[in-house]
Amino acid sequence: MLHSSIYEIPVSDVDPDAIGLGAESFERWLPTLLPRLVRAEDFKGFHLDNDVGTPPCNYFVLTGMNLLKFRYGISDEALVQRCFRDLGFKYALGLQRDQAPPSTSSVKRHRAKLRNRHGDDFLHRRMLVLPVEDGMIPDLDLQAIDSTNTNCRGAVIDTFNLIALGIMQLLRVVARCLNMGTDQLARQWELSRYLTRSIKGKVAIDWSNPESRNALLTQEIEDADRLTERVAELSMSLTLPDDVHQALSLLRQVARQDVELSPDGGYRIAKGTAPGRVISITDPEARHGRKSSSKVINGFKTNVTGTIVSQFVTGIKTTDASVHDAEPTAELIEQTEANRVKPQALVGDCAYGTGANIRKSAELGVEILTKLPSPSSRNSIPKRDFDIDLTNMRVTCPEGVVTERFSIIRDPAGSEEKVNKFYFDKELCNQCSRSQQCSSTASKGRGRNIVLNVYEQELQKTKAFNAAERAPEILRSRSAIERLISHLVRMGMRHARFFGMYNVQFQAFMTAAVYNLQRFITLKVRKAALTVT
Repeated sequence: MLHSSIYEIPVSDVDPDAIGLGAESFERWLPTLLPRLVRAEDFKGFHLDNDVGTPPCNYFVLTGMNLLKFRYGISDEALVQRCFRDLGFKYALGLQRDQAPPSTSSVKRHRAKLRNRHGDDFLHRRMLVLPVEDGMIPDLDLQAIDSTNTNCRGAVIDTFNLIALGIMQLLRVVARCLNMGTDQLARQWELSRYLTRSIKGKVAIDWSNPESRNALLTQEIEDADRLTERVAELSMSLTLPDDVHQALSLLRQVARQDVELSPDGGYRIAKGTAPGRVISITDPEARHGRKSSSKVINGFKTNVTGTIVSQFVTGIKTTDASVHDAEPTAELIEQTEANRVKPQALVGDCAYGTGANIRKSAELGVEILTKLPSPSSRNSIPKRDFDIDLTNMRVTCPEGVVTERFSIIRDPAGSEEKVNKFYFDKELCNQCSRSQQCSSTASKGRGRNIVLNVYEQELQKTKAFNAAERAPEILRSRSAIERLISHLVRMGMRHARFFGMYNVQFQAFMTAAVYNLQRFITLKVRKAALTVT
């Protein structure tokens, strides 16, 4: 039978001060706030999913345990152990001093049920209702947006081990499909050398010799090709499960993503990094990316929108690390709208100031406010210094020369759209004292050209915003999102606790939920203190 009460004993029987729970403690407030987050009807029918012989648990206690897990960034095993020995955890969950908490398996099953029934963002959505109802988010109109890296849980390995582990994984799933041992199948197909944690530790070659490295790489690729051919032959006579096809596709990708043909007909490591490069066999959705020119990301990006003064997370989205920061903006806006915390404007860094992102966000009713990016070249006068009048279709250079002469050309950026290219008179350019520094064409006596962007109207709005008196103050407020993200990082968002982007997204929602709950507690305590004084 579903418990209609939250706790087995009244929490008033325990003094939180006596066990050292602070005024803003998460554990101190959880008994009070949990009934506002979830209701008994949210768990209707959950008991029908229990395994045979498993006693029903109090679903409020299990929900509270999952919140504590993400609040402190601990494993399920560590969570249960703390519920045994930590009086603060026992108080938060209403457990008697000698009462055992639900088991690790019960916690995992409950988490899976919540996700399946109510969605990954269930507690994140419910949590945002509390500050909205209590009037604690008066600053919804202007919010900030940024991203941070979340390192993948899977091992990030080099090309030699990627191919070798790809072979081992395919052998493992095929052997399971054929009801054979992996060792047996590997011996039968002469691939036993790959049943090791590291092929580089298994083989004895001179790693300082390029020919030896290339010979090993070539052998690995040939073995991978031979294995994929065998599995393809099997698929003609057997219906192979999805995990075989996934392992087969993954091996084909890792066997070719980093290599090129060498003059002797073998393979060698190619220079550069292939787009969408897989970096981990155990976490194949993880990717290489960059937060800046000097900061490499291995895994995922966590994209966040949040309020500037009240400091609540209003939207959170996980992407692989190679995705540009601006790409998830539309989905984040849609999240905020669904949760009734939609902003009128978002302030972000230059990465969010792409024309496409500004236009898409405007279509969703949100203005993007960013600083103008630095000029791509320091050896010429940047286009941003020219006054572009889109209404009258004319361009004025910094020296006051005006041109209305233009032609329509194909977009140099590669889209199918046409753009305008303005031409300044070469005679006037040659007479200008700044012609040598203006551009390479002007310095050669051919006159300066200005090519408009497909999103020129959006870029001109950004330029106008940067020139406005209010711009510096608004742009400085962007730093608030960095402070908010630092709290998420301290709660465990820097490192993925699960494999796969789907599960890392769930971790992001839960981390945002417990952070918002802690922020709600903090503001509530401070407000009460001000009322008393």
